[in-house]
Amino acid sequence: MTMITRAEILDLKMPLDDHGALAAALSVDRTKIVPTPIGIGTVLAVMAPQGGDFLNALEQIGAQDANVKWALKMIEQGTFDVGHPVTRAQLAAFAQAAPTMADGIAALLNVAVVADPVSSQDVSKALEGY
Repeated sequence: MTMITRAEILDLKMPLDDHGALAAALSVDRTKIVPTPIGIGTVLAVMAPQGGDFLNALEQIGAQDANVKWALKMIEQGTFDVGHPVTRAQLAAFAQAAPTMADGIAALLNVAVVADPVSSQDVSKALEGY
């Protein structure tokens, strides 16, 4: 369920009687991050043409860093969750350290971003103070 407040609704400066229109306005560009396990295929497809280079870099780093080694195993198993906050923070740090891969990493992180629409029922509840 999407949580909105009465203040958010009032900030729209729209008539309050059309809850569908209010919900549509509140839904514009509203997103959330969801659990999203990925594997090698997703990395290769989403990060193309850099997916292979990204996996190779992880393999090299994994030789020295146990956390990266096991993260790569999770990618191999299709269980690496790009929606998890720790994963997202680590990938963001890697993107800063490897700017040539930053766009590909951003695309990979975006796989876990989905629309978070507001329903007319959400609007009704917020206006009623629930």
